[in-house]
Amino acid sequence: MNRASQLARGLSRAEETLRGEGLTGAQAFEALLLALRVRLGEAGDPLDSAVQAVADLPLDPGVDLIGLAYERFFPDLFKGRYGQFFTPRPLVDLLLSRLPLQPGVDVLDPTCGSGGLLVEAARRGADVRGVDIDPMVVTLAQTNLRLSGSAGTVARADAFRIDLEPADVVVANPPFSVPIHDPDIVEPLGLRRGALSDHVFLSRLADWVRPGGHAGLVLPWTVITNSSTAALRTLLEADFVKTAICALPEGVFRPFGGAASRACLLWLQRRPASPRSAWFATLSNPGYDPRRQSLVPTDGAELRDRLEGRGWEELPDGAWHPAPRQEGRPLAELAALRVSPSARAVARRLDLADTDRLTGEPRAEVLVAPRGRRSFAPGSVLVSRLRPERGTVTIVPQGAPVNGSPEWVELEPARAPHYLLHALRTPAWRAGLPPTGGQTRPRTSADAILDSRVPWPGDELAERVSELSRVLFGQSAQIRALLRELQSAVDRLATGELERDELARVVDEAWRQIGYSATTGESECDSVPSASSD
Repeated sequence: MNRASQLARGLSRAEETLRGEGLTGAQAFEALLLALRVRLGEAGDPLDSAVQAVADLPLDPGVDLIGLAYERFFPDLFKGRYGQFFTPRPLVDLLLSRLPLQPGVDVLDPTCGSGGLLVEAARRGADVRGVDIDPMVVTLAQTNLRLSGSAGTVARADAFRIDLEPADVVVANPPFSVPIHDPDIVEPLGLRRGALSDHVFLSRLADWVRPGGHAGLVLPWTVITNSSTAALRTLLEADFVKTAICALPEGVFRPFGGAASRACLLWLQRRPASPRSAWFATLSNPGYDPRRQSLVPTDGAELRDRLEGRGWEELPDGAWHPAPRQEGRPLAELAALRVSPSARAVARRLDLADTDRLTGEPRAEVLVAPRGRRSFAPGSVLVSRLRPERGTVTIVPQGAPVNGSPEWVELEPARAPHYLLHALRTPAWRAGLPPTGGQTRPRTSADAILDSRVPWPGDELAERVSELSRVLFGQSAQIRALLRELQSAVDRLATGELERDELARVVDEAWRQIGYSATTGESECDSVPSASSD
């Protein structure tokens, strides 16, 4: 067992011990943090159980103890307080890999959080210093640096309100999309009240980087792509030369208590700088599954490729991202835009949240009044104009009328409707959409959707995929109905409303409906329906 695994097990046992005493996750973390600081020789009055819990933890400078604790057990401690989130270790490694870190280089993180970027920069020999507004995370970062053997410093302050000594290198994962209303902060920068924190950060960046110095940042993807942030990119280009950009997958912060929106890594060099090429890459697999709420490690081959310089392409002069690939078949040849009429009667609800996130299956089961809704035609493919990066696409089920959100763009397919459902949910199709407007709630347009191109395997195969999907969706709906009926029957058996033989008939009928033998459990169907079956 390696040191990180030993530490993870020790932290897990410590947390269980303290939670057994009635402490919440945040309280347990603070108790462990105080006990660790006392173990390092600082003053304090920790709980005896916390002291015992950390007594045997291996304080190895080669392992990021606080980062590991934050990553594995306490991702929601500071969520939403100041917009800060834990920076996953794979992103830290990739961000620092393209910066000139060596002994004697001065590194500053103006919004350092738990100090993970500073710890890793210090391990590469740099002299590090950090700032954060939250007293709890300042203590956390100070402890993290002490545990790693670094002599770096962390000060409690609001970097937006003070002057900081410029550094050779600035590294940061600044707060995302927090409105800043203080006129003393935004007005000197020429920004309006309510300007977002990442915009304020980038407007101050030139004050913090020495001429010729470098910056490596974690930023919202919209900073790179949105038309609404074009002025911000122009501002950066006046002071910096961009050297590289890496697009990160949707949900890259999700396993650590963060949001599901997209982000990117951006590398800059402060002018004056020698002319050089800018490079671009995507990272789909950061070494963990960004679709999960908890940390699930995955193959890190793609991350290793990016660290070793593979998978990067040169950006055209002046571009911030590659032009969308125009592969596939024009969507306008496969579907027409349908303008949904206003709903006029109570009908089944089909809003953005009423779809299965993994399959796009509609869950139109609740009745809703028509006010503020649109009426959708059966068989239409619905694409969410709001947050298109989430891939919210579904198909209107046959049968009773359906009302839904006006955020849906309704498409009337000319052929293979279920194939279009799946094609419009692919990351490749979403990546081909033009940049969307809006920072926290970006939207695409009906015209942009219709002007896109979709992967097309040929008419025959697309129809086969569509028919299989239609049959599977139908079976899924049937099975859900049978499960509800079965649960109701067992409920009524428990209250005496249903006899055992009646329950047996419910079970036999359910087996019959799904085409399985009640005695052998084997399918009574000889074949899968063909593409021409109804």
